[in-house]
Amino acid sequence: MANEQNTTEDEDKGYRFQLTDYWKKQLHEIQVEGEIRAEVFASKFRFFFITMLAVFTIMSQIGGRPVHEAYFQMTAISILFFFNIFVTFFLRKSTKEKVYYPTIKYTASFLEITLLTTILWFLADTSKNPMHIYSGAMGFLYFTLVALASIRNRRSVIYFAGALALIQYGGLMIYFYADITPIMAMLKEYTDVLAPAMTAAGSKFILISVAPMGIILKTFYMGATVFLIIYSIQNANETAKRQANLMFDTEKKAILQENMRLGMELDVARQLQAMVLPTDLETNSCPGLEVAAMMEAADEVGGDYYDCYPMKDGSTYFAIGDVTGHGLQSGVVMMMAQSSYRTALERDGSSLSDMLNSINGVLYGNINGRMNDSRNLTLSLFRYNNGKIHLTGQHEDFLFMKSGSKKAEVVDTADLGIYVGLTDNIEAMVSEKEFAFNVGDAFLGYTDGVTEAENMAKHFYGHERLVKKFEEVAHKPATEIIKEMYSDLREFMGEREILDDISFIVVKRTS
Repeated sequence: MANEQNTTEDEDKGYRFQLTDYWKKQLHEIQVEGEIRAEVFASKFRFFFITMLAVFTIMSQIGGRPVHEAYFQMTAISILFFFNIFVTFFLRKSTKEKVYYPTIKYTASFLEITLLTTILWFLADTSKNPMHIYSGAMGFLYFTLVALASIRNRRSVIYFAGALALIQYGGLMIYFYADITPIMAMLKEYTDVLAPAMTAAGSKFILISVAPMGIILKTFYMGATVFLIIYSIQNANETAKRQANLMFDTEKKAILQENMRLGMELDVARQLQAMVLPTDLETNSCPGLEVAAMMEAADEVGGDYYDCYPMKDGSTYFAIGDVTGHGLQSGVVMMMAQSSYRTALERDGSSLSDMLNSINGVLYGNINGRMNDSRNLTLSLFRYNNGKIHLTGQHEDFLFMKSGSKKAEVVDTADLGIYVGLTDNIEAMVSEKEFAFNVGDAFLGYTDGVTEAENMAKHFYGHERLVKKFEEVAHKPATEIIKEMYSDLREFMGEREILDDISFIVVKRTS
């Protein structure tokens, strides 16, 4: 049995582990989709930039630039174009396979840095003003790093792009360095000479010169930076939203599954309780006694237990107890207590104290050894025989009403024992109590679900009200006593749900 229990626990842990991995995979796929979506956008963004470079090249030719410049520029643009097609191909593959290849981050970053370097080179070369390499540096680096930080949440990629940007930018400065000094010296003269020609009527160069390419490109890519950041934020929000929705749905499904599992567990626990309760045949077969009992289970099933055994010698044995905790485990402990009690009754000559100690030994071994649990229970056993009641075990107080009396006696059980299952041997802590039980006398046992029941104002039903109600109805038949005690309790509770099992047992001597 222990091996079977361990196997079941391992299977349950394995199932939950696989379930966790499944949802982790779903979250990862959403993250991958977000990264791919960002890269697809960046690829389209690069196509747009390349197209703009081609347009400016054509405009430069219209403005009268040398043809060899156009060849050189279109060659660079073509290389960037086909390189971007290569990246786009891998993006389509990633989208299809739902796998984001890390190399795409580096490849795309390389393409973007090279594209931006080409823009700076194009700007300086086309305008014949290498000073744009210096004046555009801050905007260039700003655009590059912000774009990378916006699209790729990976530090190594940002370091790679930053280093690549510095290398390529340094190459541009070296390339144009020889032209910087004479241009600095002749800048004013150069501007004065060109200004009239650029604005001359009918000049082909007016399209480029009146709206300088530097202003257009700088304004364009700085504006594009803002647009890229906005897109990145929207994409991140969309990814986070999808992940949050998945987590919510996962949590919802997990709660539903757990509720179903708990519901099934509680159904089993209720069935266990119902299975071991005494039948009407047993309660109606007690010589000289009228016995009535009831139990109403809470939403979270507890471990209430009561029992009744009429014996062949004319005596009748009773039990009432309450297992700590709720749920299936408490129901199992209660069932073990019932089985142990029944077994102890089969041994002739055993006293109530011996039976209680035997029950404790069985429950302690099972609960601590096999269940690996810490549950225990209050349990009182009592026997009626020849006009006397013998009582042992610690539980709630019992109420005893003598025939013709108007005041109920409270029978304390605190010194009759200790919680069952708390320790391996309770023999030294168990004692018995004996008192006369005459015709017309009534004896009431109950569980703490009665006195601790709450109303809508969260006030307890309490021991005092219980005693008062018992004194009012103790002269009635046992079934009527149970009925009116329960009715008063429910009237007090109103619409309040039952928080713990409610149990009553009434024994009344009739002859």
